[in-house]
Amino acid sequence: RSAASQSIGFLSAVSIDFPFVMRAYLRHWPERCLLVWCTLIFFIGGWCLRACEYQPTHEHWPLTDAMWLFVPIFGTVGYSNLAPSTYCGRTICALSGVFGVFSMSFFIAIATGKLILTPWENYVHTFVLNTELAKEHKHQAANVIKFAWKTWFWKAKKTPLSSMRYLQMERKLHRSIGIIHEIKQKQRCLNGSTIGLPEIQIIERSTSMNTEETIRKMATLESKMDEMEGQLVNLDYGLNGTQNVL
Repeated sequence: RSAASQSIGFLSAVSIDFPFVMRAYLRHWPERCLLVWCTLIFFIGGWCLRACEYQPTHEHWPLTDAMWLFVPIFGTVGYSNLAPSTYCGRTICALSGVFGVFSMSFFIAIATGKLILTPWENYVHTFVLNTELAKEHKHQAANVIKFAWKTWFWKAKKTPLSSMRYLQMERKLHRSIGIIHEIKQKQRCLNGSTIGLPEIQIIERSTSMNTEETIRKMATLESKMDEMEGQLVNLDYGLNGTQNVL
């Protein structure tokens, strides 16, 4: 530990120890840490299995066979064509399964983080979807006008065919109105999905700056009003003195 690191730790009330450093590395280089972790566990686990297991000739397993058994267990698949015969080997297999579950969860967390869109990509995707929804909204609005006119047209006619046509146009009219309501709901959901924690922080920062600017202007205005009040008092004294002289 250097003096600078200790000073930072004392000032921020954070102990800069090994877990803190490991979490920092995991935050900045998750793929590299996962690769190093899996490689170390693979070689250490394979060597431990080789040391624990014996062949019928009372010789240790080959390292390749131990690694071949370790891979499916570490990948949470199960045993392969080989199986441990000693309690030490079974313990190593159980521990490797636990470490494999931890590594798989770590891999899923990294993959999920990589699949999440950045704010700018989310804005572009939302803009494209809003454009498509706006086009569909205009199309359905035109259909509403068209079907409303056709509904009135077939209702005005008094023929045997007009009643069936009227029901068809009325059904299409209601369907277009329902689609418009669905499009509006989707647009509201899209507009709400783009508002996240960074946007809220930006709005809060902008509001705080505007509030501070307003307070500063009000203070300046109050000081100017005090100066004007003093000038009016002096003017009143001057007028009273002039009146007394006259």
